[in-house]
Amino acid sequence: IAVEPLQPSELPKLTDGLRKILKSYSALLTKTEESGEHVIWGTGELYLDCVMHDLRKRFSKIEIKVSEPAVSFRETVFEESRVTCYAESVNKKNRLSMLASTLEDGLATEIEQGKFEEIVRMYPTEQEGKAATGKYLKDKWKWDLYSTKYLWGFGDGGNALIDETIATETNKVLLYDVKESIMSGFKWATREGPLCEEPVRGVKFKIVGANISGERVQTGTGQIIPMAKKVCYSSFLVATPKLMEPVYLVEVYCPKDCQDAVE
Repeated sequence: IAVEPLQPSELPKLTDGLRKILKSYSALLTKTEESGEHVIWGTGELYLDCVMHDLRKRFSKIEIKVSEPAVSFRETVFEESRVTCYAESVNKKNRLSMLASTLEDGLATEIEQGKFEEIVRMYPTEQEGKAATGKYLKDKWKWDLYSTKYLWGFGDGGNALIDETIATETNKVLLYDVKESIMSGFKWATREGPLCEEPVRGVKFKIVGANISGERVQTGTGQIIPMAKKVCYSSFLVATPKLMEPVYLVEVYCPKDCQDAVE
């Protein structure tokens, strides 16, 4: 659910109340979206109803407007893209080819938890941090050396973008000149997936071909970002996409003689 104070001037009281209520409800999550909207995640409507009662009466003590409850889904793929997909920029001067495949589930969870950001922060230079990230992926997740070396970065929701272009077929200098724009398109695509605009999770996108114009006027962000988003969408849709719904996992610990009663 999304929440906001009835009186905009009471926003500080709401944010303070959200910080306090997180300590009372262990299964609760809160997030502030880029738009400034405050979103609360819970395990069900009754749970969220209890949360809102305490938030209004005990923690913030203000009137709060609440949106209709909604279920958050995730979009993912089941296999590698059946064909190589490509997209062209609006001016027809740039072209990008890509494949999508599944990312290891445990790895997606580590990306979401910020594991690789922690690894990078442990080293004084960005280069050393990238080398340590590559070694970790190779040792634990059995990634090949090429993938770890040309990993461009991770996106929200546990996704990865890798450059698998061949130097003899692609001008790497021109490709890396627009790297930031391609990353922006990739993050845009994974933030709002092609099925129903839900976040994408656990997908590895691989750039397998690129033809980038040598004229800077033809490679602006308005040309590259939509093209990158479009090719991410098309490669995703031919990789047997599926929609994941949330699952509530509960672990119960009890004495052995009580196991039958719990089951």
